[in-house]
Amino acid sequence: MERPLGAAPFATQSTRQHALTIVGGVLVCWLAYFGAVALVYDSLSVLALEAAIEPQRVGTAAAGIAVWGYFGLAFVRGYGGPVLNAIPYPLAILTLAPFPARWLLFGPDVSGLISRFVGWFVIEPMITVAHGALPGFGLFVLILTVWASVIGEDAREDWERTHLSPEFYDEFVDVDA
Repeated sequence: MERPLGAAPFATQSTRQHALTIVGGVLVCWLAYFGAVALVYDSLSVLALEAAIEPQRVGTAAAGIAVWGYFGLAFVRGYGGPVLNAIPYPLAILTLAPFPARWLLFGPDVSGLISRFVGWFVIEPMITVAHGALPGFGLFVLILTVWASVIGEDAREDWERTHLSPEFYDEFVDVDA
């Protein structure tokens, strides 16, 4: 079974560089998440309970902007993946990375987690993630739009031929074929 073209990494990077790009996204997420909460609330202890939704939303908003900005810049440099950088990597990181980090700092709050997911179904956690995903994806689109307009058509086409796999390029970019 072959990997779908959308899940392919950029052609010019090694497996190690790809993995480091993902790890970098997780680190950026944690820095922005905890940094924003510390800045706004003067203490990370407000995140100790899973029921502390407002501090989590503040952290998620900052982390979403930081993570999508990071993956936008990684896209420009040809790290990550042309489709993976847009939604899958940032969304997965934004959804999953804060939980283990909070649990490492404060210990797991299983009863609070159950009340969030069972009491509100999955709606509330999705709303919290949306607080970071919407502005973050907007920043990603802005970065790529500004980058593509600044470098010009010829440089962008050279970048596409250099960084995209031939299969991906033929399927999604080369409209003349």
